[in-house]
Amino acid sequence: MTPPTDSRPSLICWICLGAIALVLANAARTWPETAALLFATDNDDLMRLVQVRDWLGGQDWFDTRQYRVLPPEGISMHWSRYVDAGIASVMVPASWLLPMPQAELLTVVVWPSLLACLMVLLIGLGTNRLFGPLAALGALVVFFTWGKLRGEFTPPRIDHHNVQILCGTALFFLAALPGRDLLRGVLAGAVTALSLAVGLEMLPILALVPGYMAMRHAFDQPGAGAWLLGYGGALAVTAPALMVGQTPAAAWGTMYCDVLGPPVLALAAAGVAATLVPVLAARVLKGPVFRILAMVVVLAASLWLAAPLLTPCLGGPFANVPPEVRTLIESRIIEALSVSELIGIMPAMLGKTLLPPVAILLLALAALLPLWRRLDGAQRSALVLAFLIAFAGLGITLLQIRAATLMVPGLPLLAGFLVHAFQQIPRSSALRLPALLVLAAATPTAVEEGVAYALNRAPTAPATAEAQTPPRSPANCRTPAAMAELADLPPSTLFAALNLGTTLLAYTPHAVVAAPYHRSSDAFWNGIAGLETETDMRRALVSSRAEYVVLCAGDTSKPFAAAVLGGAVPDWLTDITGDRQALRVYQVDPARLAAAP
Repeated sequence: MTPPTDSRPSLICWICLGAIALVLANAARTWPETAALLFATDNDDLMRLVQVRDWLGGQDWFDTRQYRVLPPEGISMHWSRYVDAGIASVMVPASWLLPMPQAELLTVVVWPSLLACLMVLLIGLGTNRLFGPLAALGALVVFFTWGKLRGEFTPPRIDHHNVQILCGTALFFLAALPGRDLLRGVLAGAVTALSLAVGLEMLPILALVPGYMAMRHAFDQPGAGAWLLGYGGALAVTAPALMVGQTPAAAWGTMYCDVLGPPVLALAAAGVAATLVPVLAARVLKGPVFRILAMVVVLAASLWLAAPLLTPCLGGPFANVPPEVRTLIESRIIEALSVSELIGIMPAMLGKTLLPPVAILLLALAALLPLWRRLDGAQRSALVLAFLIAFAGLGITLLQIRAATLMVPGLPLLAGFLVHAFQQIPRSSALRLPALLVLAAATPTAVEEGVAYALNRAPTAPATAEAQTPPRSPANCRTPAAMAELADLPPSTLFAALNLGTTLLAYTPHAVVAAPYHRSSDAFWNGIAGLETETDMRRALVSSRAEYVVLCAGDTSKPFAAAVLGGAVPDWLTDITGDRQALRVYQVDPARLAAAP
């Protein structure tokens, strides 16, 4: 007789359902505030919204130029249409039931919430498979309480960072979980290709994971060879296919260093060749020494052959940016600053971004030592990979704070392991209560509140370390009232500060001459240096042919803009502000501008 099966949902199912309920509750709570949140959100979210609108409005799939920045030529955007398609898959059906403005607001709530639900399932089910349901609960606590991570999946975040974090987390668990090695490798290769197609921010982790699996194969760890076969084959097929799917045929040979193009494909091919040769020649290459040596030789030879494609990219995505603009990016943009630079200027943001993962990482490392012998092979392998990802991400974060997202794929599992370690302490042990207090103190919320208290500051909304987030101050003109003050202007080209450009694109019919995107040095330079001296503003106005200068009335952070707001208006500008309150508007006189010394 077949024994009866238990059809009741398991504990992990209830944990995941509860976490998804929290995501949905947050989406419902956010809905009444969505319009205001969208105004105040990151520049990338607004630009993504504009890009989706343009595509749905008839712009070609392969044409991602933003023609309303520095018109008529516009600026080149390196963003993926695949993310646009995902957002549109929510927006278009919503527009069948709601007016488009309401459909857009619904979309900016549903899209990040949908990605958050997928993250819940990945983290919860993956951690449960390795360490059980209570560990999965601990891992999900990190997702919900670390501001840097939670903030990327909170409405109205619709840029591409959350998609990349999701792909990186999926890759980690596909490498860490045991069983069905070939299938997991195939899925991992496809996920890697999708992440590369969306953007290159997770590239260090995308390289580290297959490298780790190659080292596992070198030491004859079970399943690693099959995983690498599936991974290499899938990546070799899907990466070129995804490039072709979003890149016009005329640009297939363009040597872009910031998108999935020939240089990145060459780098991926070198990695695939280096990791697959020891697998395919496993019968000849016996032992870790010969396999690692073969991998190093093949990798070196592949990189040497690909050097003509890779050498121009050694300077990173800003390699082709003029020095003066590169200096502006590296010194004025928060996300590009190092930890040493941020300590003195934004200690609160730095603490909330960096200290929570550091606390989890150090405690997990301390817990690992006494428990190592009690872990099985899959648990050990997963933890080693999680530590590698976390330490690699931390090292890069010390150089640029925006790299904190690189720690995300491995960090929840390390938090789950801490809960698992706590479970191993006997209930009668005197260490149980102190361990529980340490565990509670290590939660990201406790660490963030501790940072706020230590700095003698009231707790604030968690910083996401995004450079383009507008300041929350009286000088912030990213409001409906400010945008409404431009309604009486005919569609024109406006000269405005960097952090105002995307708002003008999203909420007015006007074009702008400044936006924070590195493929256009002029657009970057205009919005920062163009407001600092009269000479710089004249240069920017002449080159951009802007018709109006729009300044936020309370923003005196730029010297020449502050002088103009104070009444020192040059004769090539005419103040037409009138009854406007938030903005000051000046019409450009081209003839006088050209005649100015």
